This record gives sequence, structure tokens and C-alpha cells, in this order.
Amino acid sequence: MGVRRNSANNQGILVLATLASIQIAQGLDNDQIEVLAAFFEVLGDNLALLIAPPCCGGSRATENTEA
Repeated sequence: MGVRRNSANNQGILVLATLASIQIAQGLDNDQIEVLAAFFEVLGDNLALLIAPPCCGGSRATENTEA
């Protein structure tokens, strides 16, 4: 059972993420921040992929490729 979030809760998460990113970036140069941003983007994409419903019903590995 999922937890429903209301807009006030979403705003709280946004503020928390903003404050966390400011804190994490303290003392880092632009290149280091860019690497961290890319890492967290990949992390978020992977989390979204883990909960995504399957998009395809079958596997292409069973197709006959004889000429």
C-alpha cells in the first residue's frame, strides 16, 4: 500500500532536497558538483525504473533469425 502525498508534503520534500543540495555542495568545485548531480540523476532514474511496470510481454531472444 503506497503512501499518498499532498502538495504541502511535496513542498516539504522540495525544500528538504534544496537544503540538502546546498549543504552537499559546500566546499566542492564545479566539476565535483557536476559529478554528484549526474550520480543522483542516475540513482533517481534507476529507482524509477525499479518500480516501472513491465513494458513488453515477450522476449526477442526467442525470435528465429535464420536467413
